[in-house]
Amino acid sequence: MDLGEIKRILVIRLDHIGDVVMTRPAIRALHKKFPNAEIDMLVSEEVASLLANSKGIHRIIPSKNNWFSRHASFPQKGAEFLRLAGVVKDENYDLGLDFRGDLRNILLMFFAKIRYRLGYGTTGGGFLLTEELPYDATAQQVLVNLNLLRFFYVAQDNKLLPFEYTQDQAQAFWKGFGAEPATTVLPRVLVHMGAGSTAKQWGIDNFRALLQKISEANLAQIILIGSEAEREALPDLKLHVQNIIDVRGKVRLQDLPILMDICDIFIGNDSGPAHIAAAQGLEVILIASGTNDVRFWHPWTDRLRLLQYQVPCAPCGLRVCPVSGHPCLENIPAEQVFEAFRSVLDHLQKQ
Repeated sequence: MDLGEIKRILVIRLDHIGDVVMTRPAIRALHKKFPNAEIDMLVSEEVASLLANSKGIHRIIPSKNNWFSRHASFPQKGAEFLRLAGVVKDENYDLGLDFRGDLRNILLMFFAKIRYRLGYGTTGGGFLLTEELPYDATAQQVLVNLNLLRFFYVAQDNKLLPFEYTQDQAQAFWKGFGAEPATTVLPRVLVHMGAGSTAKQWGIDNFRALLQKISEANLAQIILIGSEAEREALPDLKLHVQNIIDVRGKVRLQDLPILMDICDIFIGNDSGPAHIAAAQGLEVILIASGTNDVRFWHPWTDRLRLLQYQVPCAPCGLRVCPVSGHPCLENIPAEQVFEAFRSVLDHLQKQ
């Protein structure tokens, strides 16, 4: 590979929010290695807006109904593959990178005739890569992504930097919000009750009990976030609490960094917003199921309090728990999460 020929680079990251967040240190390292190259990123449509102001990324290519979409049909996914192959081929990329090791991503690079194709090939198709590197299954995903760049002997920095946004974007957000929440002597805690699958979702009754405990102790101002679908699924939390702001369904993904920058603590399931909170520097209290091996998929921050109940069936990789009672999550009581919250508050007060 003649590195001097690399002028246009494509990074494929079509999976989910957390996966994209944990690729950002590798993007930064790639930009340092090729400072004069244009680096484009192919991501799902829902994540594209979050990266709009990211330094080092020349162009975001959004994809709807791709093979990682949870709602697209097989014909829709096939049509999107063909469309993307044409779009990518027209861009004449010199280098393509697949950090996931996914056969479909590798096939896309091959059919789009990207000259140099770098990846892991863990699910097959490694022979279609120009360079296939060994995948370290014992490394956290931020490090897995950085390890792919060892081929270039690139200087690496694994720090997760905050998401960028413009002042105009922040002003427009707060104007639509009504106004920035009034200054409070209480810390602000952001609570996200949703997750990408039911297997990762702590029970709503547990969240209700937790919020009640925080409010009764008058320990924090609570801000609830989540999608419109999550709000509709849980329209009435029946919370008679003070210091609570419910903005579920009112805050877009790209606006989460703005809201998080006035908060101190995040409490939620293993989900995309938890990874964004880690990037914005919040203290993260993560309620983790046994779906993934959280050692390798946790939000990349040293401000993490991980709450998990060990079960013999973990990691299962399932979207719906087949075990009665969902033991990996239901055995995490609200009192345990509340005590973790109090511990984080004590830590913040000592700083």
